[in-house]
Amino acid sequence: MGAALLATLGTASGAATAFQVAAPVLGGISAFSEAQGEKKLAETNAYIGRTRAMQTNVSARESLNSELGSLRATFATNNQRPGVGTDSVFRELRQVRSRERRIEFGNDMAAAADFRMRGQNALSARRGALLGGLIKSGPSLFDLYQLRKKQNG
Repeated sequence: MGAALLATLGTASGAATAFQVAAPVLGGISAFSEAQGEKKLAETNAYIGRTRAMQTNVSARESLNSELGSLRATFATNNQRPGVGTDSVFRELRQVRSRERRIEFGNDMAAAADFRMRGQNALSARRGALLGGLIKSGPSLFDLYQLRKKQNG
């Protein structure tokens, strides 16, 4: 059976049919490999995005503590004792900075999720290309079978 297949491939039409079989399959494999690279890049970018989000969160919290410390020092310099007025200033500052921190953190995490989804979508699309390459090679495989059957028959 193997010798008959080699004899069929040895003919000009057999070799051409074999190339018709191989081209779509190799194209699908190439597209799949490219998608795996895109997925890896997207995963790396998503990791970087999550790291930036955490850094933004920590940095915003440290900045808030620094600002509150500066206000306390300013109030102490002016001989203002802690009270209702100073507490409301601190509370308002905390609320504004916390809202800004949450927005920045959310934006960075959304960007990270977007990168992750791009990688998953690219891989799904390329899996379709691989399957499509295999399907496209089907008629050529049938032609190769018919050619071998004719030569044997």
